Amino acid sequence: MDTKNRKVTMKDVAEKAGVSYQTVSRVLNNSCNVSSATKDKIENAIAELKYVPNLLAQQLAKKEVNALGIISTALLSQASVDVASLVRKYALEKGYSIAINLIGKNDYESVEASILELKSQLVSKVVINVPMDSQDAINLTQNNPDMQILFVDVDPYCPVFNVTFNPADGTLFSVSHLRELGHKKIALLAGPEGVSSADSRLKCWREGIKINNLEEVCLERGDWTAQSGYIATVKMLRDHHDFTAILVGNDQMALGAISALTQNHKNVPDDISVIGYDDYVDSAYYLPPLTSVHLDRDLQCRLAVEKLTNPDEPKVSSVLPTTLIVRKSSGKVRESKQDLKTLANKLREVASALEQSENAE
Repeated sequence: MDTKNRKVTMKDVAEKAGVSYQTVSRVLNNSCNVSSATKDKIENAIAELKYVPNLLAQQLAKKEVNALGIISTALLSQASVDVASLVRKYALEKGYSIAINLIGKNDYESVEASILELKSQLVSKVVINVPMDSQDAINLTQNNPDMQILFVDVDPYCPVFNVTFNPADGTLFSVSHLRELGHKKIALLAGPEGVSSADSRLKCWREGIKINNLEEVCLERGDWTAQSGYIATVKMLRDHHDFTAILVGNDQMALGAISALTQNHKNVPDDISVIGYDDYVDSAYYLPPLTSVHLDRDLQCRLAVEKLTNPDEPKVSSVLPTTLIVRKSSGKVRESKQDLKTLANKLREVASALEQSENAE
């Protein structure tokens, strides 16, 4: 049997082992209706011929694919990369193969097209790792009843299958922490407008500021990147906003904020405190180490895979808690610094009054 210049087939394995084609198929599909001796012959033939089974063809023949799809944004943030990686890890541990689709635009049409592509591959379970508007998420679920769709970046109270985080916990902890440190004037650096996670964090910050009788001095938005955090913070400083702390929508933007403050001769936290969100692994190694809201992404992804792959797991949503991890980027307001600012403002008022008096004469 000359197989040197062509692809080895199941028929070649059957001839080499001296069994039928059907018997080889049963062994490849882990059938128990084959004797140990016959199974050994077939496995030896497979090894000798270096036969590679066509798993996709086997799955198509059975009209099912033991695979889990992940639809993720191509505009990758640290959070989306972590989720995709962890979902893949837990799915593989459960014996599932992975089909990952990256979309270039975070809109309904792109996600819908990606779902259709996964259907063509006979994938029926999918994790949507894309920030979704509530109505879009509802429409995707209703329009694809043959798919089990689970969302990880949607409003936790949206009536779709999701595993998400409670935005109120960490944001309220952040504001209370700043109040306890003596901060009264807070700047906000939120994520992109219209993105559910960014808008919910902003809403909760504002509720916390109101509850704690603090003042929102200014609001800027970024696109989750360190560069956008840097640019937004430079704008805050350029516009002479008077604040002693910044609440930031994610750790990457917080990194940019710290860089902007440092380059503009503002010490963190002595002059201005910075609190991030997400608590990436690298955040503990920022300079200074970043105080941040911790989201247990590992738990989120493990639960998501379990809910999708375990037939005994109830198909109900889970809203996970968030906690504040306090590190060195947040500190007490320096009273002497505040006194100097107050004195400087008083002196400006006096100078202005004298100038007006001279002009009147």
